[in-house]
Amino acid sequence: MGRWRAVSGRGGKARGPGPRSFEALRWLARLEVAGIEPLGHAFGFGRRATYSHLERLARAGLIVRAFDAGGSVVAITAAGRRAIADDRGDVRAGALHGSGLRHARAVSWVAALLTLREREWVSDRELRGAPGWRVPVVWAAHRGQHRPDVGIVVASGSRVAVEVELSHKSPRRLTAILAGYADAIAGGELAGGLIYVSDRADVLDAVSRAAERAALPSRRFRSRRASTVRGSLLREMAGRRTRRLRTPSRDKGPPQ
Repeated sequence: MGRWRAVSGRGGKARGPGPRSFEALRWLARLEVAGIEPLGHAFGFGRRATYSHLERLARAGLIVRAFDAGGSVVAITAAGRRAIADDRGDVRAGALHGSGLRHARAVSWVAALLTLREREWVSDRELRGAPGWRVPVVWAAHRGQHRPDVGIVVASGSRVAVEVELSHKSPRRLTAILAGYADAIAGGELAGGLIYVSDRADVLDAVSRAAERAALPSRRFRSRRASTVRGSLLREMAGRRTRRLRTPSRDKGPPQ
């Protein structure tokens, strides 16, 4: 796995993963790879609690950790999947390095914000077996299907697709994908619309131009900077911590 390794301990008496550790592991299993910071925020953990849970999971061989310029990430192992009665497949190789790792981290920020807000969401891995989320794509000599990176089910039951786009696609391919979304929105499969998230303004500009070419209804299309998603999550976490400080605390002991 290259630079991937088990999370090292911080000394002291080793403890095995508890219920909350396994809750985080199940969340990670949905994404396969996630940033450590968004994972902790998804559950309202502080930094110390986050690393405590991850260290226990790593000692048990259930996760591994990596570092790159964007920060620390964790991935579930085959043993981790077996521990939660999931399939035994390894993480996709492309998600462990380079652009795949950047993309996985960005998706985890979106998933963390949805989790913290208690929204119903579906991961790319879960969408692989859900044909209702796929859109037709026809471009050049290619004909196929495309699925979003994250799906959201809103209160009304409508589906919203979320695309995390960190690099440019060719204009023809991008227009074909957005035309597929336009068809799915018109047909009611994705009546809630489409959200594009990127860390690059030029990518979002290109997506907006392609949306116009594909005649995607403007009221069903939104774009967000990745920094906006991250900022929203951090603000909500800060607000929750402030409210907790104003509430009489109870000693809950070490994280479980």
